[in-house]
Amino acid sequence: MQRCAVIFDMDGLMVDTEPLARAAWATIVDQHGQTLTDEVYLQMIGRRTVESAQLLLDRYELPYTAVSLAAYKNELFAVRRAQGVPSMPGLMELVTAVAGRGLPWAVATSSPQQHAQAILEQLGLRAACAAVAAGDEVTHGKPAPDIYLLAAQRLGVDPTRCLALEDSRPGCQAAVAAGMKTVAVPNRDTQEADFSFTHAVYASLYAVSRDLEGLLAD
Repeated sequence: MQRCAVIFDMDGLMVDTEPLARAAWATIVDQHGQTLTDEVYLQMIGRRTVESAQLLLDRYELPYTAVSLAAYKNELFAVRRAQGVPSMPGLMELVTAVAGRGLPWAVATSSPQQHAQAILEQLGLRAACAAVAAGDEVTHGKPAPDIYLLAAQRLGVDPTRCLALEDSRPGCQAAVAAGMKTVAVPNRDTQEADFSFTHAVYASLYAVSRDLEGLLAD
């Protein structure tokens, strides 16, 4: 049975926003005389902003609640995002290849819906994207399957007929839990993670494009 939809993670998979996100979190920690370590930040990748905020509060002395810290980070991040974010290599070629096969595609992101829409607008892909499921719309964030299940629901496609593309371990866990064929495309921050439970691991979106026909088949 042919896969009939593709679902993309966004940050770190479609766009290279991880350095911007890290800079925003690091700025806040630095403002309170502390330093964001690699160890802590790597635990935050792929998770919802409020959950990442709680991870920081568990490790650092910061005068915020998880909600207020997440809101502050989003403010700092929005300033950086407005200056433009680079797409990941091969994104446009892959989107074109998916569209060329007549398949709808969606975004399933841990980030808020407002962020997702802003990124799609900057990329010129807002009209092409059939659906967006965001972290602020579900009860449980990745690695729970909620975001991916919501994306499939909005596409009107059974989750088992979706191909999911992810860069993080929590994201891959979420897509697998949703019943999707899951492909990992690690970036420089996630390349050391264990993706052995996924269908395949690719070095780039270009490589996914080259193998797309096979990935869409069962």
